[in-house]
Amino acid sequence: MAEANTLIAPESMNGFRENIRDPLALRMLAQGDEFELETVLVGGRPRQVLKGLPRNLAQLYRAGMAYGDRTMVIDGDTRFTTAEGFARAAALARQLSQDYGIGQGDVVAVATINRAEWIIATLAVTSLGAIAALINIRGVAEEMLRAMDLVECKLTIIDADKDAVIAAQRPDPEWPRIVIDPPVAPLRAGRDVRFDDLAEPQSGVEFDPVDMPQEAGGVILFTSGTTGFPKGALLSQGAICQSAALACFMGRLQDIRYEEESGRTLPPDERCMATPAVILGPMFHLGGIMPTMRALYVGTTIVIPGKWNAEVAIDMIENIGMTRLSFVPAMVFDVFKSPRATLELLGRINNMANGAAPLDLDIVSQIKARMPNALISNSYGQTEGAAWTCSISGNVYLEHPASCGWPVPCVDVQLRRDDGTEADIGEPGELWMRGAGVMEGYWNNPEATAETIVDGWLATGDIATVDENGIYTIVDRKKSMVISGGENIYCAEVERVVASHPAVREAFAYGVPDARLGEIVAVECVVDPGSDVDAEAIKAHAKEHLAIYKVPRLVNFRHDALPRTASGKVDRGTLLRDLKGDAR
Repeated sequence: MAEANTLIAPESMNGFRENIRDPLALRMLAQGDEFELETVLVGGRPRQVLKGLPRNLAQLYRAGMAYGDRTMVIDGDTRFTTAEGFARAAALARQLSQDYGIGQGDVVAVATINRAEWIIATLAVTSLGAIAALINIRGVAEEMLRAMDLVECKLTIIDADKDAVIAAQRPDPEWPRIVIDPPVAPLRAGRDVRFDDLAEPQSGVEFDPVDMPQEAGGVILFTSGTTGFPKGALLSQGAICQSAALACFMGRLQDIRYEEESGRTLPPDERCMATPAVILGPMFHLGGIMPTMRALYVGTTIVIPGKWNAEVAIDMIENIGMTRLSFVPAMVFDVFKSPRATLELLGRINNMANGAAPLDLDIVSQIKARMPNALISNSYGQTEGAAWTCSISGNVYLEHPASCGWPVPCVDVQLRRDDGTEADIGEPGELWMRGAGVMEGYWNNPEATAETIVDGWLATGDIATVDENGIYTIVDRKKSMVISGGENIYCAEVERVVASHPAVREAFAYGVPDARLGEIVAVECVVDPGSDVDAEAIKAHAKEHLAIYKVPRLVNFRHDALPRTASGKVDRGTLLRDLKGDAR
């Protein structure tokens, strides 16, 4: 076994070159003061992990319980300490077990907005060894029900308004429901129970999480569907812990880089491990759940500001002293438009972390001009890999602003040609990654799992290049996907819905550049000559079946069939070349 501070892969790279790493990461690991590496078996395969950090959620939660007097959550007028939060989760876990028979391996759907109850629910479910299926509540009833059906949930913990939306389509789902903020009127059919009635702390009931193997399921996150329907990516308890551990490491790395490059020593309350975790992304996404889990582990306060708008971020800077901002490009675009975003106010930010989509180079320039004290970082990852694959920050990022950086510790990366051989320096290839964060697979979809995970390696579907310094840059997407406002939208899903309109013979969806959102969805509809269908009818049809962010913003019509390859598939490359610059 390699020494812990060498960052050499624990098993052969099978003829591929070994990854070059961030020199600061290597230095931190070599010093061994806070972080070291060790090799453990994950699913029977040796994988590197950060030494001494949690391997399952029980260990992560017990570490957090040590901070009992600290404020765990601030959610509007709701706030409670860590001890109170775990007491609520303990009461709910007891009821889930006794009243609903929830135990190890069972699936409970959690369908809520960002709120304190989401944290209590997820803590309670996973503490029993059960799996929390985190439903995308931005979807329409059809999408939410499809996700719940896919995972065969035994119970749903759901916001009252989302429960009503689902009930309009399926009045009596097969599973019981625990409803958050229900109306005064009686709950339906006697099967619904108020969340607050079950999560009231009880004397003598202690939070006692079950120690599960690190390969045991922790959460299911839903990815956009490459073939028309979302898939459920099962992340193990160990994968969640690995992601939280890497967040701690990368936060500390950014602190050190900031101090070395700025010459300013960060006060203790501005360091990564002490600053509040302001959850701006949806908690049913990695961008929401992972900072929440890291905060639970290290005992920092979780601030839930509610629905996003630029004033929310500015209020956080002014009122709670937020100095670190994790964002998607659309968010910083919105902040810059606010008249409150003065140079003095924005100068308080010392860390701007991006990870959902590439940053427009003009936005990078604006950040440097309007947030002169901020260290900018860019990271790359995906749901199936529990977020962390590559990262870059500080001056080296400004020198390579289109890049996503070096592989992070514990993660190996390869670029492969279509024949499986290694791409040369500067040559585009599909990015494959492996590490302890790789998902267990897609729920109830062994075929898709087998296509995506091969010998422990995850095929990301993204095309990248690597330079002689080991820095990776994403240049294309092998999968047909649009990233709009940080949300992944697979074209096949949009095409399936649009093509189901009676007037549409076939459809082709694609992304069009947008200054604020990065991309918006456009669709080409093939219709019969003389058809009177219009763009608004197509959009209205899409709204009935898709979350609003997936609905095409641009709709064009044509009468000729879409071009096809020799194998009969739509020739996406030719179409995209023809459509480039022709969005109307």
